[in-house]
Amino acid sequence: MSGYEFEGYSDGEWESHEELAWNEFDWQHYLKNNEREIADFLAHYHRLKHRPDHLDEIARVMGWDMEEWTPGELNDPEAGEAEDAKEDEDFIEPYTVHKHPVYIVTHGLYQHLFQCWEHFTAQHHRSLSPILAGRLPASLHAGEINAVMGITALDMGDFNLTVCHLKNALSALNHTMTLIKQVSLKNTRHEALFQAECMGVLFDLREVWLRVMNDCREEEKRQDGPERD
Repeated sequence: MSGYEFEGYSDGEWESHEELAWNEFDWQHYLKNNEREIADFLAHYHRLKHRPDHLDEIARVMGWDMEEWTPGELNDPEAGEAEDAKEDEDFIEPYTVHKHPVYIVTHGLYQHLFQCWEHFTAQHHRSLSPILAGRLPASLHAGEINAVMGITALDMGDFNLTVCHLKNALSALNHTMTLIKQVSLKNTRHEALFQAECMGVLFDLREVWLRVMNDCREEEKRQDGPERD
């Protein structure tokens, strides 16, 4: 999951569909399809997460070209499962940030983290600190919202803003890791399983974000190079 083609990754994608007129039902259907895509990602993630290069392998299974994670590639009617959404040859599905692979990965993994915490607290609420029970979801939310804002900035072509939001997301992620390490139960096996699962997911999120930040910085240098010369 690395490498991006940034050219054309801005307002042009929105302008190309400005004549599209969708009603509320159309957009609800679009969002449900996005939820299914996130569910597909999570299914592949749980199946492959123990493999060394699972992030890249999942990207291939999902049909994401790791060298060109662009709206154009994702909207290609010949790409992967996108054909299922095109019952009419003239149908043009709009592009939104929901389609971005980094959004799907980020939102999907945070869904999993929230579900893990909800299930864990339901089983062990009597043993958990009320302060920790409140702080950890807040920390998860801070990480996800900053990451989503960063992905939105990336989609707009503002690479420096993307990096700033992802730095904030990484700060929240580190705080989440600290809180997870503070979980303490009499049942040490349940504690260890919960911590191992969450830490693995958080490390994967960090890996994805660091790749995006690196690509953004490289692209910013490439764009600024001729002007500075």
